[in-house]
Amino acid sequence: MKWLLLIPAVVLLVIVGLFVLGLLQPVKHSVTRSIRLKEKPEIVFATVDNFDDLPNWSTSVLKVERLPARDGKSAARVTMKWGNMQMVMTQIERTPPTRLVVGAAKEGGEPLGTWTYELAGENGGCRVSLTEDGELKNPLYRAIGQMRGLDANITQTLRDLAKKFGDTADVPVGR
Repeated sequence: MKWLLLIPAVVLLVIVGLFVLGLLQPVKHSVTRSIRLKEKPEIVFATVDNFDDLPNWSTSVLKVERLPARDGKSAARVTMKWGNMQMVMTQIERTPPTRLVVGAAKEGGEPLGTWTYELAGENGGCRVSLTEDGELKNPLYRAIGQMRGLDANITQTLRDLAKKFGDTADVPVGR
């Protein structure tokens, strides 16, 4: 009979532990990872600049629905494969073929952060650097992000991008 009380107590303890871990983490984070691809910056830029093609190469994106431009900038509703989470992505800055800044926000809600792609020609190909500047207000999300690695999403995106071009990406992992 005591074990019936023990199970909820353990679950509660884990949740409280995650909450405390999350409170100890900063709300804002910035992480950058980069890869080298054989393709020229113009070709890679055309790929990351095209919201509509995301489901064809990103293992995280289920579907994309174009939205009316916001302040003259391209926007789309993106549905992620995990949990069917939706977010609105808006191009904030676009300087072909070297820089693209995309903002992500909850539908009708608060901003989640930005992804900045920076491309530079290198040895006939290009170096792609991707920076995530994010904000996780919920302490449980911060704890999960810390355990999973705050770079997990951009690392996967860079690997997917390399795979699209028939390349492999040795993305340095860090915390």
